[in-house]
Amino acid sequence: MYERMLVPIDGSHGSASVVPAAAELARRLGSRVDLLLVEPETGARLPHPEHHRPIARRAGDPDALVPGTLTPQAVRSANERYVERHIEEFDALGVEARGKVVCGEAVEEILRAALELRSDVIAMATRKLSNFARRETGSIAEEVLWRSRLPVLLIACG
Repeated sequence: MYERMLVPIDGSHGSASVVPAAAELARRLGSRVDLLLVEPETGARLPHPEHHRPIARRAGDPDALVPGTLTPQAVRSANERYVERHIEEFDALGVEARGKVVCGEAVEEILRAALELRSDVIAMATRKLSNFARRETGSIAEEVLWRSRLPVLLIACG
């Protein structure tokens, strides 16, 4: 029924809250998971915790981050490490998982990935926004819900 599950994450604590629920659901259904992190086109952003506490450069570590020096390559590398850590979480639970990092507009890239990967369901976190905040800023999860032709599982976070 649900053989492939797309799980978009953005590096925040909130988006990571979908991982345990998606892992449990995927384990029970025997689904494969595809993780997706979308870097914004307007500028690179680091996933948690790297965007809070950059790693000091160690001798011989060209990918380590130095506070105040965020090159596109360093950000991409940090984002890929973040996705890899979540893949390891799924693997530890016996769930086959893969992941990728793309650059673009979040909603468009999530919907594109769902089609390209032939996903059966999208599982993602959504922040609990007040009606006023939702009207003013919108919600990526809400837009995916309305525009997707696939079932969308929303996990409320913080």
